Amino acid sequence: MLDKFLESRPSGTSPKTIQDYHYCLDKLIGYELSPEGINYYLNGLTCHNGKVNHYSAVRSLCNWLYQNGYIPDNPIKRVSAPRRQRKLLPATTEEQLRTLLNHCVCDRDRCLIKLLFDSGIRVSELASIKVSDFNWEEGTVVILGKGNRERRAVFTNETGVMLKQWFSQHSSFEISKAGIQTMLKRLGKATGIPCSAHSFRRGFCVHQVKRGLSTRVVQTLGGWLSIAMVERYSKSLTFDDALGVYRMVNSYATRG
Repeated sequence: MLDKFLESRPSGTSPKTIQDYHYCLDKLIGYELSPEGINYYLNGLTCHNGKVNHYSAVRSLCNWLYQNGYIPDNPIKRVSAPRRQRKLLPATTEEQLRTLLNHCVCDRDRCLIKLLFDSGIRVSELASIKVSDFNWEEGTVVILGKGNRERRAVFTNETGVMLKQWFSQHSSFEISKAGIQTMLKRLGKATGIPCSAHSFRRGFCVHQVKRGLSTRVVQTLGGWLSIAMVERYSKSLTFDDALGVYRMVNSYATRG
């Protein structure tokens, strides 16, 4: 039945979305498809905010089963959605980036984390980059984002020098998504710094807002479909951060 549900997904559904369905729903097998069984399943998860994704996947499955007559009642109607915890998650800082760079074991790893910090791209997007994807003059790289949508990501001149050196001898980063995740976990363990693609993505957002970019510009550069996440990440800015941006902008205006 789960296979039939996945086959029923609209054409154009990305492999990543199907993978996410499997990740959430394979674990549901063996639980009673009732309000009690679904609640028992969700309450046993330890992924905190990730419970929302599991609930969403179960809801899609239940709606499909009910709409196609496989079950007489829709149990998800009597299951409350998990609440997201609103705590601010770790965002990589410039100081932490320098520490992580010092603990990298090779030039490729340094390129990877520099590009993560500069662009805020996701780990799956990073792993698929090829040398032909770069526009060195523009300082951008074409990536395949969520929903199989192509977009451009940015990087600094300093990172561009590192990337050019690597790609002068290689056609790709020669590492898988899982390999990048393992590398980041190793760096996190070695330094004690929270280190994941999402901590870099959050760090990209916070760093760019601190430098004076608007949340709308950061949303476009980072490929967020909604500005809500950018607004949420930027809540970590302090008054001193805002004061620094104010002084920098007004200093430029005075000189102009």
